[in-house]
Amino acid sequence: MEIRPRRKALSVVPKLMTNPNFFRQHFDKLDKKDEFIPLLKQFIDKSISEQYSLETDTDEDKISYSQFYERFVEGVFLNNAENVFKYCQSPIEKTFLNSFMLLFLRNRMPCLFITHPFNDTENEIEYFRGYYKSIDNFIESYKKATGDNEFTFFEEKLQAKQKEREVTEGQVEDILMYHHLTKKFKFDSYHITPQAFFPNYKVDNKAIRADFYIWVPNDPSVKIIVECDGFQFHNSKTSFINDKKRDRLFQLNGYRVVRYSGSEIWQDPAKVSSDLFDILEVLDEDKEQKRIT
Repeated sequence: MEIRPRRKALSVVPKLMTNPNFFRQHFDKLDKKDEFIPLLKQFIDKSISEQYSLETDTDEDKISYSQFYERFVEGVFLNNAENVFKYCQSPIEKTFLNSFMLLFLRNRMPCLFITHPFNDTENEIEYFRGYYKSIDNFIESYKKATGDNEFTFFEEKLQAKQKEREVTEGQVEDILMYHHLTKKFKFDSYHITPQAFFPNYKVDNKAIRADFYIWVPNDPSVKIIVECDGFQFHNSKTSFINDKKRDRLFQLNGYRVVRYSGSEIWQDPAKVSSDLFDILEVLDEDKEQKRIT
């Protein structure tokens, strides 16, 4: 059985945001879990239905992309929503991130993962990348040693190694998950980490915590800090100065900083989420152009 790979580039997916007033009509649901989850499920169902309408593969021996999409997208986005309500600290953060999620669904893009907060963001992401790079090296070594490029006996060999205690049960699960799913679908996807802590970056001797950090596991060049500036915590001269210091510090270390005011988010969450989506789209188009040239 095989799964067709997902659409990779943001730029190749047509924008389906045909009703910009939709979020304005429902924005009061975006920061309330009991009201947002039913709305999210509506978007999931619509996204799945639209994906099936594009299905052309009739080979019964294959798992089509649409079948995979149906199973994958519901689990991913419901888990994303759980993380939003568990880890986002303010209503404007929840509103912004949930609006952003719905925009991905309207564009039939399952490539968005919202993580738990990181206490040492840079080191934890590097560990994540290093761990899965070691799995990638293991798989490549298997292919080179066995010549089994179709991975016909891959799971059988892994089970044998587990019996011989060369690998643990958990490692076998990680390797198979990476081989079948993570590498193709998760590693190329956008990850958003709320409340990302950077202990090595300090302003006035105080370490920095960003509202959101956007990154891609297999692309270290994607380093985007997103701040949601509510009036309560950003209404003084001191906070204004500290924000500028934070921004410069991040920029000096290769990060791009994007700020939205709380008023912008409350008044038109669709606009700010579309704006961030467009920023990612421009980045994607730039990378695509560099590959072509």
